[in-house]
Amino acid sequence: MKNELENIYHSKINNLNFLLVDITYRKPHLHFDIELAFVLEGAGQVISQEQCFEIKAGQAIIFNSCQVHELSSSDSMKLLILQFSSEIFKIIFPQLDKIYFESHPFNLKNQPETLKLLLQAALSYFADDKNNSLRTHGYTSLLLDRLLSISEYSILSSSEQNKLMDLQERMERISSYIHENYDHKISLEMIASHEGLSRTYFSHFFKSNFGINFNEYLNKIRSEKARTLLSSSKDNLLNIAYMCGFSDIRTLNTAFVKSYGVLPKEFRKNSVLFPNLNYMTFNQDKIDNQVFYSDRGSFDILQYYLEKNFEKTSSHF
Repeated sequence: MKNELENIYHSKINNLNFLLVDITYRKPHLHFDIELAFVLEGAGQVISQEQCFEIKAGQAIIFNSCQVHELSSSDSMKLLILQFSSEIFKIIFPQLDKIYFESHPFNLKNQPETLKLLLQAALSYFADDKNNSLRTHGYTSLLLDRLLSISEYSILSSSEQNKLMDLQERMERISSYIHENYDHKISLEMIASHEGLSRTYFSHFFKSNFGINFNEYLNKIRSEKARTLLSSSKDNLLNIAYMCGFSDIRTLNTAFVKSYGVLPKEFRKNSVLFPNLNYMTFNQDKIDNQVFYSDRGSFDILQYYLEKNFEKTSSHF
């Protein structure tokens, strides 16, 4: 099964992202951010580094940068996910780049101080007020300090760290180039030349590390941009196709259906009728089934969870 490089957009706070999501299946993927996933409800399985773990409500797991992982549940599990780049702690805690977490489930509910910090950080993130960024950073720093005291991890050697950093930097350069030029005519050969690599070697490198071939990845990025325009603009399909780098409506339709399982015009119609509708994403291997909560919905659910599991205290939220 293919592994997919997931592009994480830090839409609210630089280098940091919270999500509340119901997951039935998320195919193997990786990203540059470190990720903490906490199960609020339900149970499921995690597959990573050729190991399979059962995970249930009250447990959490940490994934390192560029670590492939897959999530599944027979019913559905509600996850609170924190994703952050080591860049956020570059000045105050540069040692984070050398830390490699052991990825296996651990009981976070038995660590009430740590769990409360996670919930407070998430509530700050989802809160609709002018100081949410400051509080989120503060709680996340305290959370990382607690995680380092209760989690298992190893310290990378200089050679291991350099190898990982070289890989991350190359992947970031390639990903950034595609994101900055997706609306132009770009090719595998062009990027290989930028990296000083042969076409054959670069093609192998791309598929091994991004999980899909270059054209599939490019069409995925273009489809994501098209999805945004379909929801936020009134441009016709041909203009959207051109703005996203597609040569015509037919190629837009083909790529969009492969990514989202519906035609662009159907997506636009549904996004108007049901603006809060969450879409399952489709791929040729297996269906991703994820439902993301809005900021308001996430805040209400987490506030209830906090009050249910901890004594009521005065709150800034």
